[in-house]
Amino acid sequence: MRCIDVQRIIPFEGTNNFRDMGGYRTIDGRQVKYRLFYRSDELTGLTEKDLESLRALNIRTIFDYRDDYEAQKKPDPVIHDVINIRIPAIEAHQRPRMNVPSDSESDSSKNPFFIDLIKSGFFKSFRADTTMIDLYTKFPINNPSYKRLMATIQNTDNLGLLHHCTAGKDRTGVGAALILMALGVPESTVMEDYLLTNVTMKEFNRNLLDRLAEHADEAELQNIVLMLEIKEAYMDAALGSIKKTYGDYNTYFYEEFGLTKSKRETLQNMCLT
Repeated sequence: MRCIDVQRIIPFEGTNNFRDMGGYRTIDGRQVKYRLFYRSDELTGLTEKDLESLRALNIRTIFDYRDDYEAQKKPDPVIHDVINIRIPAIEAHQRPRMNVPSDSESDSSKNPFFIDLIKSGFFKSFRADTTMIDLYTKFPINNPSYKRLMATIQNTDNLGLLHHCTAGKDRTGVGAALILMALGVPESTVMEDYLLTNVTMKEFNRNLLDRLAEHADEAELQNIVLMLEIKEAYMDAALGSIKKTYGDYNTYFYEEFGLTKSKRETLQNMCLT
């Protein structure tokens, strides 16, 4: 894998994983335009200074993959002239298996959600690795959230688009992969963008694990790490699911999203330089 470009990371006081998806090269040698697609973790912590900087990014649409419960706990900011779209990318009964520290009723900075799970013995029997792979396998197939996403990006009036979930790693990771592949970005580069989350979230995850260490044994902590970090195997599961179901990406984009060859070329001409 090529050296990860950390320069695309946009620092905000209230987010950990906000970045521009522009600059990636496509198979035909073109480049994704900057300031069209952004990806992030939750936005509820954005400060006034952050919001001022956000307004300068020319964002017209905020696309949220979270469900009702998550969004009520940590609502997106309402920004003048920005369209907010929220279509859950995961079924509600699966949500507790995700990295959602915002579930806690109390101060989320102390992460009692994880502490409660540890005390209940959840992480002694829960297999994070197999659960995450199963989740990723299901993500790209017949998912109403990604169907809406792919319809949204075909309208130039909706761009720039910021899409996000809670940590900006799983639901957002797959959404970002679909956008980039629709634009003709190769798998290796898609994986590069995906794995950048392990860089952006490294400090946050380390601090969280330090706080949880007094409550969990080593095996439980390793299980939590598998939830917090991302693995190539997870994205491989999503991409493999597409190939197993449809055979190739062209068929997938056409049958899942109605992206004909003509529509895809139009999208690429709009978003590439």
